Amino acid sequence: MGVPVGIGLLGALTWEPNIKGGLYVLISVVILCGSAQLLLSTNVGSRLGFQLAAAGLFGFFVLIGVVWWVYGIGPKGPDPIWMPQATITGGPAAEDLPALAGFPRGWEELDLADVEVADALPTVDGALVLEEGEGVFKEASDYLPVGAYTQGGEAYGPLSLNFRPFNVFHEPHYLIIQVQRVLEQPPDPSGKPVKPEADPEAEPVSVVMLRDLGARRLHPAVFTLASLAIFGLLIYQLHTHDKQLLASAK
Repeated sequence: MGVPVGIGLLGALTWEPNIKGGLYVLISVVILCGSAQLLLSTNVGSRLGFQLAAAGLFGFFVLIGVVWWVYGIGPKGPDPIWMPQATITGGPAAEDLPALAGFPRGWEELDLADVEVADALPTVDGALVLEEGEGVFKEASDYLPVGAYTQGGEAYGPLSLNFRPFNVFHEPHYLIIQVQRVLEQPPDPSGKPVKPEADPEAEPVSVVMLRDLGARRLHPAVFTLASLAIFGLLIYQLHTHDKQLLASAK
């Protein structure tokens, strides 16, 4: 015997959590917004009730959009990332990049345990270890970071307003991470793992990266401004309706 359609549908909804989650949201929106729309329609009419409900909804969208925009949460845009600019074998000053002129003058040395260095190490691995053996190293375990330097990244604003939220402009932020090949060591007779060390005689390899600030707050900003425009239009229509009622009552 075939499974009844109703039982099969309920079984699919029970098994698939994504469908259940979408239905929960849809039902919540229909019940909450629909009940407000129904109550307003029975008191002030369907057209005016819809405008009032929509104005309240988009007013809420504006408030939640401002929170998303300020804290960089919600439907976020692209996150900041490090973009590799050059891979240099030897001294970075030999590379024909304006930012490297006079290196290390004007550069600040960072500790290898710095958060900024840890954030950039995956980018370093991607620049040094390429597919099909085309990179400088075959594996990420073949080298160790030995130095890190940073330059730029200062935020500033117009008219010397160099503080939040006015410091919306930034100097280019560069980061250099130097690595050296791992020193080949004999295995420990006791069987303990040997701690890898960088070969001091190996030629250093430097990865120059530029910080891409991304656009984390772009989507919340567009959502907020679009909701604000619709909210303003609805409020203007309600204001015009009130003026017409006052004029007709005289």
